[in-house]
Amino acid sequence: MAIIPYRDVPATEAQSKDPPMVVAGQTVEEFFCGDERCDCATGHVRIAGVVMTVDLGTARVDFTSQEAATPAQEVLRASFRKALQEGGIEKLRQHYTQTRVYGQQQHFRYVDWSPLKNGELVPWQQVFRAEGTPMFTMTVTPPKKEPEAGASEAAPEEAPQQFLLGMQDAYCVEPKCDCHRVVWSVMTAEVGKPEQAQQLGKVRYSFASKEPQVLEVARGVNPNQLFFMVANLLKGQPKLESMYAQRYAFLRSQLTPIMAEQRRQKTQARTQTMVGRNDPCPCGSGKKFKKCHGLAA
Repeated sequence: MAIIPYRDVPATEAQSKDPPMVVAGQTVEEFFCGDERCDCATGHVRIAGVVMTVDLGTARVDFTSQEAATPAQEVLRASFRKALQEGGIEKLRQHYTQTRVYGQQQHFRYVDWSPLKNGELVPWQQVFRAEGTPMFTMTVTPPKKEPEAGASEAAPEEAPQQFLLGMQDAYCVEPKCDCHRVVWSVMTAEVGKPEQAQQLGKVRYSFASKEPQVLEVARGVNPNQLFFMVANLLKGQPKLESMYAQRYAFLRSQLTPIMAEQRRQKTQARTQTMVGRNDPCPCGSGKKFKKCHGLAA
């Protein structure tokens, strides 16, 4: 789940940005879930350092801390409830909707990508959750049958068969790697029934060599058959390679820097926890930490 600050949501041409709510003389900071796959209808607010959640359906307000609330916090919650009853809840509901629209394209910026391990791939749908897996109609024409010896008429030709072929794409965004390839999870389904798709296997495609490589197949699937399915799809849809190459380039330019910065911040936080300000800096400069890399804190 990615929590997006409402302050980051830009105003639209049709709707100006609401000023922040003020409760008991304190500005209300608003945060909402921007995940397309979640429909929690919950708002998160921070007022004077106190964090609370709001059920946008019932307007119920709860503290997020497990500790017992102080009298001052209870007064603050009561003031916030009153503001919601006086029209504030409608503003939060509207802000939730605006944040969801913004999150369809910007959700990935608020996800913690730092735990990704080397070699672990990021599916495009994990970044843009509102998008589904592209499905393409494939046609297979049975070979013509030669007439049997002594038959007066040729055997009737079999009708072409159609099926759906989908490829869910995933990419490496590791800062130290630049492999220029995509891995597809290939699936198939009957025409008109994409929701019943079944996995066929995984295929890796290098944008440099332009050659599919079967990595694994589901039980009963012939690797050569899977290879030719993907190869024929790419041949019949020449714009596909360019689309996937652009997706790879986008994730490398947008997601990779975010991951690198998140890891840098976590490493810095661990270093500051382990090294005292007056201890020698771990970089080996001979200076005290506070006079060296501690300056970036």
